Amino acid sequence: MPIFKLKKRNNNIENGILIPAEKTSIELERHLECWLENSPWAIAQEPLLIIGRQTLASQEKSETIFPDLLGIDKDGNLVIIELKKGKTPRDVVAQILEYAAWANDLSEENVRDIASNYFAKIGIEEDIETQFLETFEVDEIPSLNSMLRLFIAAEEIAPSIARVSRFLRQAHGIDINCIKFAIYQTESGEILVSSESYVGLEDMISKKKSSAAQRWSGEKPVKQVVWEAVIEFTNKDKTKVFSPKDIAQIILKKYPTFNKSTIGCQIIADCVNHTSRHHYPGGEDRYWWIEKGKYRLFDTSRDEKN
Repeated sequence: MPIFKLKKRNNNIENGILIPAEKTSIELERHLECWLENSPWAIAQEPLLIIGRQTLASQEKSETIFPDLLGIDKDGNLVIIELKKGKTPRDVVAQILEYAAWANDLSEENVRDIASNYFAKIGIEEDIETQFLETFEVDEIPSLNSMLRLFIAAEEIAPSIARVSRFLRQAHGIDINCIKFAIYQTESGEILVSSESYVGLEDMISKKKSSAAQRWSGEKPVKQVVWEAVIEFTNKDKTKVFSPKDIAQIILKKYPTFNKSTIGCQIIADCVNHTSRHHYPGGEDRYWWIEKGKYRLFDTSRDEKN
C-alpha cells in the first residue's frame, strides 16, 4: 500500500497535493528491531512492556535460538515478536512455535528474572512490577505468562505463512499474528513506517489458561462501558477526581466478567493530555490526567489540548 505525504500549495491545505514516498534501502530488520523495542505499541496497536531482546531461549548441541523481542501486555501475557527482512521464510512459523514452546514452560519467576536482566542491561533500575504499573497505570500486576501471544513481522508475508498462521489461530486457538511493515522516505528525508495486519483479526477459539485474560465480548464496546461508568461516578461534574479503581468498582457490579486491567488503558486512550496517549490510536477527548492514577473529565473551558 503506497504512502503519501501532503504538500501544501500557496500555504493552503485545501490546494495541497499528495507526494508519494519512496521505499528506502534502510536495513529493515536491524533498524526495525530497535524502533519496535522503543515503540512496541506499533506491533499490537496497544501498549506492550518490552522485557527482553535477543534473549537466550534454547541451546541444544550447536543450535542456539534467540527471540528478537519479548514483551508482556496489560494482562501479563507473554508476547514473542520475530522480525524478518524481506519475505517470510518457510520455517518462520516453526521458529516462532519453538520459541513458544520454550516460553510456555517459563515460570513467573523466570519471566521476572528475564525482565530484571533486560532492565539492568538498558539502565533501568526499577523492577518489573514498577515498570508494569507505570506502563499500564493499574493498581496491581496480574499473574505473568498466563497466555502466549506471537507476532511475525516482515516486509512481505508469504501466502503459505499467512495460511498456516490462520489455521493455527482459528483451529487450534494459538494467538499468532502476522504484520507487514514497510519503510518509506520522503523528499525531505522524513522516515515513514507503515504496518498492516495480515493475520490477527480473525476469530480465535478459546484456549485461555486464565479467565483474567479473556477479552470483553459484551454488546457495548469497552470504550462505552468505561465512559458510562465515569459519567455515573462523576455525575458529569468536571471537577470530581476519579481513579481506574473507582471506575472498576462500578463496572464490575454490572459486568462481573469485565477485564478490569483494560480500564486504565481505556482512560489513557481517551485522556487529552496523557503522555502515553499516542500509544492508543483512535482516542477521544474525554478525560484530563491530573497525576498518576488520578483523572477528571476534560473541561474545554479551562483545559488546553497538547
